[in-house]
Amino acid sequence: MESNIHVNEQVLQQIEWESIKTIVNGHSHFTHNFNNIFKYLSDKTKIQLKLDETQKFYEFLYNSEFSEMVQNFLRLSPEVDYINHLGAIKKEHALGFEQLNQIVLTCEIFLQNSKLLTSYLPEFRVSEDLNQFKQKIQKSILKEFRKFISIEGELDLSKHPILRPLYEKKIHLETTIRNKLEYLLNDSELQKKIQFATIDVINDRYVIPIRSDSFNNKIGQIVSRSDTGSTLYVEPSSIAQMNYERLQLVIQIQSILSKLELDYTIKLKDFLPELREISTLVFYIDEFNTRSNFAKDFRLSYPEIVSEKIINLKNAFHPLIEQPVKNNIYISAQSNGLVISGPNTGGKTATLKCLALTQLFLRFGFFIPCDGGSIFIYDEIFYFGNDGQDLNSGLSSFSAEVKNYTSLFQKFKENNLILIDEIFNSTSSEEASALAVALFKKIHQTTSAHIIVSSHHQTLKTILHQDESYISAHVGFNTDNNSPTYKLHYGSPGSSHALRIFKSLTKSLDQFDNVYENALSFLDNKVIHYEKLLESISEKEHQINKVLIENKDLNKQLKNQKNAMEGVISLKIEERVDTAEKKQKKIIDKAEYILRETKRGNIQKTKQLDKHQHEMQAEIAKFQKKKPELNLEEKYSNLSIPNSIEVGKDYFCLTLQKTVKVKKVDKDHAHIGTGNFSLKVPLKTLRLANETNSVPKVNINPVLKSRSSQVEYDCRGMRLEEFQSLVEDVISDLLLADVPFVNIIHGHGNGVLKNWLRGHIKKQKDIQIVKEESANDGDTKLSLK
Repeated sequence: MESNIHVNEQVLQQIEWESIKTIVNGHSHFTHNFNNIFKYLSDKTKIQLKLDETQKFYEFLYNSEFSEMVQNFLRLSPEVDYINHLGAIKKEHALGFEQLNQIVLTCEIFLQNSKLLTSYLPEFRVSEDLNQFKQKIQKSILKEFRKFISIEGELDLSKHPILRPLYEKKIHLETTIRNKLEYLLNDSELQKKIQFATIDVINDRYVIPIRSDSFNNKIGQIVSRSDTGSTLYVEPSSIAQMNYERLQLVIQIQSILSKLELDYTIKLKDFLPELREISTLVFYIDEFNTRSNFAKDFRLSYPEIVSEKIINLKNAFHPLIEQPVKNNIYISAQSNGLVISGPNTGGKTATLKCLALTQLFLRFGFFIPCDGGSIFIYDEIFYFGNDGQDLNSGLSSFSAEVKNYTSLFQKFKENNLILIDEIFNSTSSEEASALAVALFKKIHQTTSAHIIVSSHHQTLKTILHQDESYISAHVGFNTDNNSPTYKLHYGSPGSSHALRIFKSLTKSLDQFDNVYENALSFLDNKVIHYEKLLESISEKEHQINKVLIENKDLNKQLKNQKNAMEGVISLKIEERVDTAEKKQKKIIDKAEYILRETKRGNIQKTKQLDKHQHEMQAEIAKFQKKKPELNLEEKYSNLSIPNSIEVGKDYFCLTLQKTVKVKKVDKDHAHIGTGNFSLKVPLKTLRLANETNSVPKVNINPVLKSRSSQVEYDCRGMRLEEFQSLVEDVISDLLLADVPFVNIIHGHGNGVLKNWLRGHIKKQKDIQIVKEESANDGDTKLSLK
C-alpha cells in the first residue's frame, strides 16, 4: 500500500472511492464525462482553476435564468458521442439521422441560448461573428432538416418534397396488400391451413402463417420458418407483385435517405470548428453542473489552497456518513504530525479517511468535505489501513506492514502526507511503540512529511504527547452510556476504554463472571493507573462538555424568550400606535368639519365657535402624553437672567430645558433654533447658557404660550412683517401638536403674502403644504410631514 492513493486500488477500496465515483457520476448527464471528470490533476494551477470555475458555476446556478439554460443543454442524449461524430464529419463518413439530429439539436440549443452564454460564459467564443454563423447554418442545414425530422429524431417522409410521392405510393400499396390479406384470411378453405389469423412482415415482405403439414405451392412462396418448423411464413401469390413493388419503393426511399444523410454530413463539415467549440461547451456545462450539484448535495466547501504546509479545516466530515459529527482538524507547518487515540469505533479511522478523501478531492478539482478552511496540497499521499496480510506471499500482517513501510521510502517526493490507521497493531504494544517512534524519526530525517496516525499503544501516545513537534488528540467518550462521541479533542491522549466497554457489554452474561476482574489482575499497576487517569480525564471532559452544551441550550432558550417578548412588545406598540392614529384622525376630521361648517356659515365666529375649538383642544390634550408639571424657575434657579437677548448667541431655554440659538428677537418673544425645529418662546424663559454645565438632559416640555391656537387664520390685508410673525407662531403650534393642521387665507393671485409663505414652507423640513381636492388657490393648508 505504499503507492500514492489515486493509483492504489486497495486503498481506494478502503476509503470507499468507488462509492464516491458512483455518486458523482449520478450527477453527470453525459456518459462521456463519467471518466473525463476524474482526471488526476498534478498541476496545482489546474486544481485552482477547476475550483474557481466550479465556484463561478455554483453561484450561477442560483440564477433561475442560467439554471434553465443548463437544463436545455441536458435535453441532449446522454450517449451523444461528439468525438466520433465530429471525426466522421471530418472524414465525410455519413452520420445516421439519429446522430445528425443530436448535432442539429446541439446547435439549436446553443443558438437559442447564445445571448445568455455570452453573458455568463464569455470565454466560449464559438464564432467571431455569431450572427453570421447563425444565418449560415440555419440556411444551410437547420431549417431544411427540421422540415421533416422532429426534435425527438422521428422522420416524417410526407413533409419532404422528394420523398413525399414515394412515401404516399408505399402507404397506398401497403393498404392494398393488407386488404387482400384480410380477405384471404377470411377464406373458409384457407382458414383450415393457417396457424394464426395474423399478418406479418418478414424480410420486407408481407406474409401469413401456414401450418407446415397443410402447405402446398398453390398458396405461395415460403419466406421463413418458425424455430420448431411447424409454421411456415408464406407470401401469397396474389400479393407477390405488390410485395415486389413495395420493396422497390423501400429501397428507393432508403437510397434517398442515405444520400440525404451524406449530404447533411458534408454540409456540417463547413462548420467543424464551431461544432468542436459547441461540443466542448456542452461537456463543460455538464461537468461543472455535476461538480456544483455534488458540492451542493454533500455540503462541500470551496477551499483556500495555501503554499504553507498546513491543514486547517473547519467542521470536517466523511461525506458518506449520514449526519456526521464534524470536527476541526488543524496541523501547523511547524509540527511533524498528529496522533489520535481513544476508543474503537470512535471516529479515528473516519478522520484519517476524511483527510485522504480531502486530498483526493482536490486532485480531481472537487470542493472538500468541511465548512471551509485552508489546506496545502501534498505531492504524495499515502494511506495505510486494515490488515495487510498476504497469504499467497506467505506474509503475516506484521511482515506485510513492515514491507509497505520499507517500500515507502522509494516513493517519497518533496512534501508527503502519510496516514496510518492503527500502526503495528499486530504485534506487542511496547515493541510497536518503539518501532513507530523510530520509524517516524527516520521519515522526518529523509523527507518533509506530515504523519497522521491513530493508535491504542500506550507508550506511543505518551511519547508523542510529550514531543512538542507532534499534536496529541483523542476522540471523546460518553461515560454516561459508555459510547463514543466521535468528537475530536486536542491537547491530550485518550483512553481506549476497552475494559470499561467490555464490562458494560458483558455485565448481564453469567458466563463472563469475573472476566473483567481477572483481566485487571493480569495488568501492570502502572498500566491500570495510566488508563484510569485517562478515563478520569475523559469523564471530566465529558461532564464539562455536557455543562457547556446545557449552558448553550439555556442561552439559546433565553434568547428565544427575549425575541418572543420583543415580538409581543412590538405587537403592543403597533396596537397602541394604531389606536393613536385613529384618535388623531378623529381629531383632524372634527377640525376639518368645524372649518367647513364655519366657511358655509353654519357656525358663526362667536362663542359657539370657541366652544367647538375648546372641545377640539380638549381632544388633543387627551391625545398628548401627560407630563408632571415642574416649577422650572425653581429647578434652574442657579441660572442667571440675561440683561438683554442677542441674536446669534446661545441661551438655555427653560421651556425646552436645553441650550438653543436665538435667530430673531421681537417685543416679548425670541425665535429660536434647536435641531430641525424653529420655535417662538417668551424672552423670560431664556437664561445664560454658560452656567448650564451641570444641567441634566431631560425630555422637551410643551412651549409656554400666551395665546390660543387656531386651525384657520384670515390674513388678507395683513402687513408682511406681521404675517411672518404669525406664520412662525403657526409653525410652533404644528410642531408642538397643538393643532392637527392650520389653514391660512391669503387671497387669490400672486400676492406678497402667498409667495413668501409658500417659499418659506418649502425650506421647512417638518412642515408641508396639503393639497386640497378643491384646488382653491386663495388659502394654504399646512400640516406636519
